[in-house]
Amino acid sequence: MSDATPEKPFIARTRTRLILGAVALLPILAIGYLLYTVYSVFQEVLAPLMSHLGANPVLNLILLLVLAIVAVVAICYGFGLLITTRIGAVSFAKVENRIRDLVPGYEIISGLMKGMATEKDSYHPALITLGAPGTAVLGFVMEDTAHEDDRYVTVFVPTAPILTAGAIHVVERSRVQLLEGTAGDAANCITKWGLGLRKFRGSVEPLKSIGTTG
Repeated sequence: MSDATPEKPFIARTRTRLILGAVALLPILAIGYLLYTVYSVFQEVLAPLMSHLGANPVLNLILLLVLAIVAVVAICYGFGLLITTRIGAVSFAKVENRIRDLVPGYEIISGLMKGMATEKDSYHPALITLGAPGTAVLGFVMEDTAHEDDRYVTVFVPTAPILTAGAIHVVERSRVQLLEGTAGDAANCITKWGLGLRKFRGSVEPLKSIGTTG
């Protein structure tokens, strides 16, 4: 029994890291697969034309890659345009709800990605004083009821450079300093290990003292 006990935390950590890795790689793999599929289609369709022209194989490869990238960008733009329509938004919302239940961290990623395109439907970035005054961490406000009776705010502090790994804290509202930028800007700072944070936070500095209300 004593031998089995240490294995549980190890197995739990391994499973968590596998899930987080899969979530982080999922968008990259999806775009990569789409690019490969489009490239293969162009290669098959344009093969007779390429052989007829007798162009340099390297130039043919570059041309196919450029066409594939342009096609993927057009597909992404078209899909984004579709989900901004009423019918598309309703359909996408249903699919997104199912994905949210299956993929851990999807809601966070989705919210941050939306924040890169618009300031709506995203999580507000903030400097959060978790410990002693004079130091702060960059995080996101996940829940804020804004009721006078509720002195606490739920925040999420990612572990750089992974947006979906981190810790959830319930902190006093006085410890949270909202930033003017978007969630997408904050996400860029986190994925770059803090590079650009000085410009992003502007004149906002860590609290020198913290006032609490009883």
